[in-house]
Amino acid sequence: MPLRKASALLSAFFVFTTTGCQPSNVQPLSITGDASARSQSACQKEDFIWNYKIVPSVYGSELPALTAPSIGDTLTLAMSSFTVKSLTAQGDELEQGRRKLVHAYGAEARFRFVANHAVESSYTGIFQSGTDCVIGRLSLATKPTDTHSVPALALKFFIDGNHPSVNLQVMNSIDGQERYNFFEKTFSNIIPPAGSFSTRLLAGFFERAAIRFGARDSDPGHLTVEHLADINVDGSEVAAPRAPYQLLFKPRPAATARFNGVTMQDDFRIRLTDFPVGEVLYDVYALDKGETVEQAKLLGQLVLNSRIVASRYGDEKLYFQHNMQR
Repeated sequence: MPLRKASALLSAFFVFTTTGCQPSNVQPLSITGDASARSQSACQKEDFIWNYKIVPSVYGSELPALTAPSIGDTLTLAMSSFTVKSLTAQGDELEQGRRKLVHAYGAEARFRFVANHAVESSYTGIFQSGTDCVIGRLSLATKPTDTHSVPALALKFFIDGNHPSVNLQVMNSIDGQERYNFFEKTFSNIIPPAGSFSTRLLAGFFERAAIRFGARDSDPGHLTVEHLADINVDGSEVAAPRAPYQLLFKPRPAATARFNGVTMQDDFRIRLTDFPVGEVLYDVYALDKGETVEQAKLLGQLVLNSRIVASRYGDEKLYFQHNMQR
């Protein structure tokens, strides 16, 4: 596999993005400060990010072109000292001077996670209560090719008080899918191993970073979700947390239908603007360790609380921490 294609597939493991030439009609990112450091309610933090960071930097009619990671980007990702920061850095914004390398361009929206009361007693924290204050980012790992696309979803759950947000990244496969419908496949925090020699080699980069981090399980295709069960939205810690082992984000048929007929030439960010406020994008299912897909329980739903927009802030600054248990 050519190195350029292999570098693109490495996107499965990172939510870093690269900056690019920006349209002149985009307003500057003039308001600084990380929402996680503010002693405010979860929804006030979400309001701050949305109203003062994302909305002022929404692109006009001209969107930046989708890009693929360069060979130089791939070499940078091979450095565990760089890659480990995706596990250690907290907050809602990338560190000053750190550029984003993959998932370079995407689109953001406000969401609410509506918990299913029938299973809420099975788990704790956000899984049990749900929350109205979530910002999500839908992105492609790299520029689509004539053979595949690599969609992914990142979610930021805000917490009251001086608590950092808790984050979640899900996708279907690091090798991507043959077609271009963003909502064709089910996303998960646990994905299959890389399918080719090149992507297995690249997965080793992240595995070394996970080992450096001290992860209990250094498998790069397994991000844990315990942190969502450890804390309540009001900032209180859960005394006896209970979390599922695996989450499944199954697209709703209406969402899949909106992307029917999409081709490589179609910009997914434009198609996402068609979704109305209040639409359910995903049914979220939970699996305990050892359970099969047939045993999955409906945990809740991910519902749009805003229109979906593409913004300079989302592409250049918005950060989602990866999670592995030590």
